Amino acid sequence: MKSSLLIICLFPFFISAQITINQSHMPVSGDTIRYSSASPLGLNFNERQRGASQSWDFSSLKSNGQDIYQYLSANKTPYLFYFFNQIGLKTADSIGASVFTFKNIYSFYTKSSTVFKAEGLGYSVSGIPLASNYSDEDEIYQFPLSFNDSDVSTFRFVFTIPGQTNFSFVQAGKRTNVVDAWGSIKTPYKTYNSVIRVKTIMDEVDTLVTQFGKIPVPRKQVIYKWLATSERIPVLEITGTVTGSTFTATQIRYRDSFNGIAPLLQPRARFDVSATSGYVNSDTFTFTDASRPFATSWKWNITPASDVVFVNGTTSTSRNPQVVFTQRGIFSATLTATNFTGSDDTTATDVITIGYGVNTIQPVKIEQVIFPNPASEEVFIRHNSVKTEVIIFDLAGKELKKGIPENERLYVGDLPQGIYILYANGVSNLFRIVR
Repeated sequence: MKSSLLIICLFPFFISAQITINQSHMPVSGDTIRYSSASPLGLNFNERQRGASQSWDFSSLKSNGQDIYQYLSANKTPYLFYFFNQIGLKTADSIGASVFTFKNIYSFYTKSSTVFKAEGLGYSVSGIPLASNYSDEDEIYQFPLSFNDSDVSTFRFVFTIPGQTNFSFVQAGKRTNVVDAWGSIKTPYKTYNSVIRVKTIMDEVDTLVTQFGKIPVPRKQVIYKWLATSERIPVLEITGTVTGSTFTATQIRYRDSFNGIAPLLQPRARFDVSATSGYVNSDTFTFTDASRPFATSWKWNITPASDVVFVNGTTSTSRNPQVVFTQRGIFSATLTATNFTGSDDTTATDVITIGYGVNTIQPVKIEQVIFPNPASEEVFIRHNSVKTEVIIFDLAGKELKKGIPENERLYVGDLPQGIYILYANGVSNLFRIVR
C-alpha cells in the first residue's frame, strides 16, 4: 500500500520533470528539421506564467506556412575557407537589389560543452563567395542550461563588401537569457512532457554607416523558447516586443511535420509573354513577371539560350525582360522568382515559335542557283556547301518543307502552285511552282 501511494505521489514528477539542455541537444550537420509558422493574432499567451511544473497548451495554433531548417557542414557550402569545421544554415536565397544583391546567404554556428554561438555570415556577390564575421560572437545558449539559470553576453557584427566603401552595416548589442519556467507543453505537432522555457531579451542597435554618416536604429525584442531534449530546435518559439509591461507577439514558429502549406509570403512564380510566335531578328518579345504575392529578384532562362538576345537594356535578371530570337525554332522559358522567404520557379515549355519572315531572310546571292524556275515536280539546287539543309517557306514566312537534297535534287511535287522562298546555306531565292 505504501509502495502504491509512493508511485501515485511520484507519478506527476515523472510526467513533467525538469530537464537540462546541453550541446548534444543543438543542431548538427545534416539535420533537416521542419517547422510551421502561425499568426500571432488572437494568441492566448500569458508570458507571466513562470516557475516550476507549468503546463502550456498551444495545440490550437494553425499553420499558415512551413519551411525547413537545413544545417550543412561548411564544406557543403560555398564558404568552406571562411568557416572551417562550422555548420551553416541557409537563411535566404537572395536579398537586396541592383548592385547590392546578395545571394546564397548562410549563417554559421559552432558549439562546445559551454556554448552554442553564431560565428558569421556567408554570402555571394556577382558569384563570388564572401563572408563577414562577428568581432564579438553572439552566444545564443550557454551550457548547461537549467531552470533558474541566467546569463548575459554581448555581440558585435560588421557587414562590409570587400572593395567598396559606400556603406557598411553594424549590429551590436546585448543578449540576456533567463530560464524562467519548466513543465509540459502541447503544440499542434505533439505533447512534450518535459521542457524548459528560455526568455531572451535582445537589446541591440543596428547602424547603417555611409559616406554621409551613421544611421542608428535601436531594436529590442523578447523571445520565448521552449526547449526539449528530444528536439534540436525549439519546440515552440514566440517573438515579440514589449511596450511598458505589455508583451505583443509578432512571430510564432513551432516544430512540425509536413502539411503541404508553403510560407505565407513565399513567391509563386508566374509570367506572361507578349506573343507566342514571330520571326528571326525581327520581333521583340516581352516577358512580364506576374509572381504573387511578390518577388524581389528574378532569373530568366530561355532555351535554347544561344539563340536569344536580351534587348532594350534588359538582362536575364530583369523583372520584365525583352528578347529577340536570332534563329528559328521552338523556345521554352523558365522564371525563378525570389523574395526573403525563398524561391519558386515555373516553366512554359515550347511557348514561342520562331520562323524566318520575309524581311528576315537574307538576300539572294549568286553562290546559289535553282533550276528549273519555274519548277513542277523537283528543283535542282547548286550551292557552295554540300549536305546543307534546305528550307522552303511561303511568302508569309511559314515553314512548309525542309530536307537535304539528294544529288542536288529536292522534290517539290507535294506543294501547290505558287511563289516560294528557298533558304539554304545562309542565302535565299524566290522560285515558282507551276503545273
